[in-house]
Amino acid sequence: MAQSVLNAKVRKRTGKSEVKEVRREGNVPAILYGKEIESVALSINPKELKEALKTESGINTLLELNFTDEGNEYKRVSLLREVQMDPISSDPIHLDFQILEMDQKIVVEIPIELEGRPAGVKEGGVLMENLREIEISCLPNNIPGSIKLDVTEMNIGDSIFIKDLNLGEGIEALKEEDEVVVSVVQPRSMDLGDTTDQEEAAAEGEEGEEKAEAAEGGDEAESDSEDSGEEEKG
Repeated sequence: MAQSVLNAKVRKRTGKSEVKEVRREGNVPAILYGKEIESVALSINPKELKEALKTESGINTLLELNFTDEGNEYKRVSLLREVQMDPISSDPIHLDFQILEMDQKIVVEIPIELEGRPAGVKEGGVLMENLREIEISCLPNNIPGSIKLDVTEMNIGDSIFIKDLNLGEGIEALKEEDEVVVSVVQPRSMDLGDTTDQEEAAAEGEEGEEKAEAAEGGDEAESDSEDSGEEEKG
């Protein structure tokens, strides 16, 4: 499990004016909370946070928050639990960090990464990704960066379910095990068992040909009429 160090400053005052001051300084107001621990108001440098999260685990990186409060230095291993974003600038405006108990399981969402190109796709099938991430429960040190899934051998009609995932020891998926993660399906246009679309296309083609023939017949009739008119004038 990836872990980074992140320095923080304690905010002695709270309220709108203090929060605005933190943001004017270019920092982000944050809160650090945990079981049986009084919450701590913090100020975080967004650039340092972005750098700390540059690991294979991304937002699930374990963060060692270092801060000083009333002359005492603290180090708290935590996880970034929530990021509130400005709807216009998309900049973070508030952060929530949870202190972790390393011997207690936590719930996190992990991205699912597909590897390879399915054999069925090479034959004209379509890859359907039903889940792009999965909620799991595990100890903090066991949080994987992602769940890698090899789909190379999948043929048309094949599916991979939650129960088929190799999550690793001590990791539990918090979804029904028969839920589909990914599948390879045959396009409707290639489904020989359903001829409805083909019949409709054929009917449209025949109707188009009849209209074209009728149009040509009309043009010929108009041409003959014009020719006869010219002969009468002559």
